[in-house]
Parts: sequence; structure tokens; C-alpha cells
Amino acid sequence: MSDDNKIALHSFAALVAKRAKVSRVEADTYIHQFAKTISEELESGGDIHLYHFGRFHTTHVDAQAGHNPNSGAPLTIPEHSRVHFRPYSALRFAVNAPFRQLRIKELTLDKTEWRTRNGAWILLVLLLLLLIVLGIMIKSWISTQDASVVSPQMSSDKAVDTGTLATVPAAPVEPKTAPKVIVATTEIVVLPGDTLWAIAATRLGDPYWWPIIYAENRPALSRRNPDLIDSGITLRIPALSGSVNSPNVADLRLKINDYQMVADDYRKLGNPRAAAYEKAAARESTE
Repeated sequence: MSDDNKIALHSFAALVAKRAKVSRVEADTYIHQFAKTISEELESGGDIHLYHFGRFHTTHVDAQAGHNPNSGAPLTIPEHSRVHFRPYSALRFAVNAPFRQLRIKELTLDKTEWRTRNGAWILLVLLLLLLIVLGIMIKSWISTQDASVVSPQMSSDKAVDTGTLATVPAAPVEPKTAPKVIVATTEIVVLPGDTLWAIAATRLGDPYWWPIIYAENRPALSRRNPDLIDSGITLRIPALSGSVNSPNVADLRLKINDYQMVADDYRKLGNPRAAAYEKAAARESTE
């Protein structure tokens, strides 16, 4: 690879030959045939969808006025077709994964110091004020309710007579060891090229929480393979009690159990990734 990250054709053919374990001549033939096939399909107006990679397609551009970049003289740009490539989410997230934690910053006028954009701080302050106002309103509304309303903790005990709750003190509730049930509040339809990793990144905010989506939908999946989901099916997206950035104890227990479930399914399939997910589950449980 050159210093500008460009790979020449002969280097790319050598790389393909090495990974596919074929001769360089065969790899070069495959590459040229691949490019020729794409060109012929696009010239005929077709679309090409490559699983887990992206989509090649064309759009028609009408004739429009322009100018000569050298002389500045006006001219008419004839109608033509423009080739586009749209990467699928799996490729897009894989390429941008190293930059997911980066923050937008800009140079000051002297080009020697950095400062964070003020707009983000203003938005954060406004959001905090809004949460405070909502908290006050909710507290005021709760205080106006009937004093005999059953608390959630008491109503969960079905053995207690609700008619005597106002006079009988609540018994102490033992802490539960089972994780809190997560209620699925969102549903999405799987599109071609989607992965659980990418769906978790867009819907939950962190791709490493994808096992909870797999575990939530596992009974309805046709294949018990965490790496394979059928396009066109509907997935339920669990709603965490906290968030991926600030999970509570129930969320972490759920994540540990679902990581272990993924490890068990990988082990049944003979997938070597089982050990990594079992190790991750053990690490989460000790933290």
C-alpha cells in the first residue's frame, strides 16, 4: 500500500490471490470480470446489491447549463448517467468504528489551542433545565393523588389484600437476584445488509449491546445463529431501565446473561467466538 492509502491493481490482485489462495493470474482475471460485470449491469440501468457490502446504482442527470473551467465561457452539460455506491450499515460502521468516540473540535484563531463547541454545552444546560421542570411537575402531580393509591412495590405482591393497604405496613421486600424484565417498546424490520451490531449501534447507541436484541428475539428466529438474521423479519428492540452509557444493575445483569447465551449458541455451532463472549460475560460480572 502506498503512503496515500491507494492500492494499485497489481497489489490488489496479489492481496486477493493471497487471501483466496489462488494464483495471481486467476485473481487478476476474477477482478477484471467482476468490474466488467458491474459495468455491464450499470450500463443497462440495473442495480447491484452485494450482501454486507453495498449497492451500486445509477441516476439520470438532465442537461444543464455550466461554464468552461479554463475560459469561463458558458456551455451546456449534456444529460448523462451518474454512478453511485451506497455502503450498507455493516461496512459503514466497520469503517467508522475507530472514530466513534471522537468529538468535534475546532482551532482558535491562533491555531495553537483547541476549544469545544459552545452549542453542545448550551443544549445540555437547556435539557437539564427541562428535566428539572418536568421533575417538579411530576412530583406536584403525584402529591395531589389519593393517599390510598397502592405503590408499585406493594401491588406486585398478589398475596396482600389491597383493601387493607392503608392500615397495614408494608413488609420489607427481599432483593431479587433475577434481572428486571426488559419491555420491548420498539420494532424494526430487518433490511438487506443489516446486522445486529449495526442495529444496536443505531437503536441503543452502542453496538456492544447487540446480544440483548438477539436474546429478546431468539425464540422467534428461524436459526439459532447470532451471526445470521433473515431480512424482512421484525425485531423487537428492548428498552433499558437505564441507558447504555449509564446502565443500572438490572441492565448489566441482562447484558451478562445475554452474552452468556450468545456464547452458548456459538459453542453449539462450533464457532471459536464462544470463548471471547464467555470471557466478556465473566469480566462484566466481576466489575
